[in-house]
Amino acid sequence: MLAFIAIEYLMARAVEQQKTDNLIDWEETPISGPNLAFHAGCVIGNNFYIHGGAETKDGKTPSNKLYLLSSSGGSWTEQSHPGSPSLSHHTAVALSDRYIILIGGWNGKARSSKVYAFDTEKRLWTEPTVAGFPEDGGLSSHTATPLSSGEILILGREGSLRMQRRHGSGYLLSGSVESGKFTYREYTQETASRSGHTSNIIGNVLYVVGGRDNNLVEMHQGFKSPKSPLPVTNPITTAVEKLSPLSKTPSGRKNHITIESSGAIFIHGGETFDGRSREPVGEMFIFSRKPSPTFYRVGVSEVKRAGHVCGVVEDKIILHGGFGGKNHVYGDTFYLKFKV
Repeated sequence: MLAFIAIEYLMARAVEQQKTDNLIDWEETPISGPNLAFHAGCVIGNNFYIHGGAETKDGKTPSNKLYLLSSSGGSWTEQSHPGSPSLSHHTAVALSDRYIILIGGWNGKARSSKVYAFDTEKRLWTEPTVAGFPEDGGLSSHTATPLSSGEILILGREGSLRMQRRHGSGYLLSGSVESGKFTYREYTQETASRSGHTSNIIGNVLYVVGGRDNNLVEMHQGFKSPKSPLPVTNPITTAVEKLSPLSKTPSGRKNHITIESSGAIFIHGGETFDGRSREPVGEMFIFSRKPSPTFYRVGVSEVKRAGHVCGVVEDKIILHGGFGGKNHVYGDTFYLKFKV
């Protein structure tokens, strides 16, 4: 009996030691923000903006609030301006380093394909006209990825306004705030059906991660991002030199976050499909594309979240909110720290 207790104790200590010895992990800051999950975030200049979201995990009434966090820290400040839409499960994209473009999402009654724009200079909300999307369709838990062509690639769930069908189709969204018009056109390359996934571009390859129970990473050639990863993300690429490759692909997951570097993608959290946990996980992996596509296990963070948002602002990688154990929705803020 004593031997069993001793072994159990040593195993528990090993797990705790692993948590503290992670080469990469989240460090909590004293910056407290709004309690939100399934909100959208993007970076304009040196500021990280978050919009909308749900105050409870299964909340049906989304928020319409917009918050800003400067790269210098401080606190989240609400940006109160008329016209802000109530949305959750939507996406936010920075355009011309000036406009926040909100795409799709749940508006409290139905899934939408509408586009909203916030001018961070004039502090003005507008609703451009939208064409090209099926009239009975909507978007939620999708991704929106800016391309060097000026278009935005939309991948993920679309279907009837209320009963969501799972299609693998995507769209290319083009337009401008100045013209007051955006247009969807169907993206013809076949993609797997996904929801709650992430999309990142490294080099000329698009990587779609998660959102289904199998085929964790999907790769498509011929894409280019308008921006290169910031230097703060470089340790994600170099960390694999100190990690052992996995012989098996990690289980499928959704509502996680990803961060791309020049040669690898960092994956954190989410909800897994393999039944190991009914609550969000703190698992961290790196997917490296060279010399061949390989997964590396970073460790398990004590920050176990899903439906959280992440942004890279100058020399900081910032995580906010999401929900954790017992469906608790958080408002805390973390910085990603490296020991490599």
